[in-house]
Amino acid sequence: MNPSDVWIVTLGYNHIDDTLECLQSLAAGEGGPYTLLFVDNASGDGSPEKVRAAFPQAHVLENGANLGFAKGFNEGLKYAVAHGALAVFMINNDTIVDPGCVKALLADAEAHPEAGIWVPKILYYADRGVIWSAGSRFRAFPPAVVMRGTRHPDDGSFDGERVLQYATSCALLLSRRFLEEVGLLDGDYFIMCDDYDLCIRAGEAGFGIRFVPEAKMWHKVSKSTGVGTPNPFFWKQYGRSTAILFRKHAKHRWLTGPVAFGYILARMVVEGHRYGVRPFLEGWREGRRATLTPPERI
Repeated sequence: MNPSDVWIVTLGYNHIDDTLECLQSLAAGEGGPYTLLFVDNASGDGSPEKVRAAFPQAHVLENGANLGFAKGFNEGLKYAVAHGALAVFMINNDTIVDPGCVKALLADAEAHPEAGIWVPKILYYADRGVIWSAGSRFRAFPPAVVMRGTRHPDDGSFDGERVLQYATSCALLLSRRFLEEVGLLDGDYFIMCDDYDLCIRAGEAGFGIRFVPEAKMWHKVSKSTGVGTPNPFFWKQYGRSTAILFRKHAKHRWLTGPVAFGYILARMVVEGHRYGVRPFLEGWREGRRATLTPPERI
């Protein structure tokens, strides 16, 4: 595949300094130049103009409103495929990549075309030798999807297991065939749970998820959403998205049933996030009443 057929899509909502640092690392990637696309969710800090000035070779798409994570990225995925992308690497803007990251992902994709999603090793930006996510797995009890290797030193302990059950949408390489057959991110989720939903649909469609430890990147961790902070917006969206996930995938009862719901609330209290319980339940009620729509297709 020609490098220009590989599109790298990042989504921004303010935080222009992070976006520019992210794009700089992507532009320096080995095996390129790949095609860069910045999608802006109506930032108030001049992000589109500043990206155009710093990266004249990049495409810039302005959504005109804050569409959220899933719908915002979907605009970029549709644009990339419409312009000939054979593979799309979608990545958060609060990240930087190792020069060989995309090249390593593409090499694994060429060797394992049966998969549809490829995942890099994601480390903490503030602690470069510590893992944030080496893919994700399902834990039966307490029932949850958990990231592998979190806060563990990057000593190779998690490099052996390459076939995953789940992956975080912080960074995913997606094949065009996958997007055409499985569809885009589900726009019913404003933030959160879109990755669980996508991975469930991938498995149901017969696509694998592969972890590529040779592909490394570093994440500043949830600067836009306020994960783990008293920000009620985050907790309300968490509740709303959880309710939608439970409704859409009710047959996965151990992940989307009452035991999982109880565990989420208990964990919030035990971890000192009591302030999040009320907005979480408000969002849960909103998600239970929301009109559900199928994921958008290309």
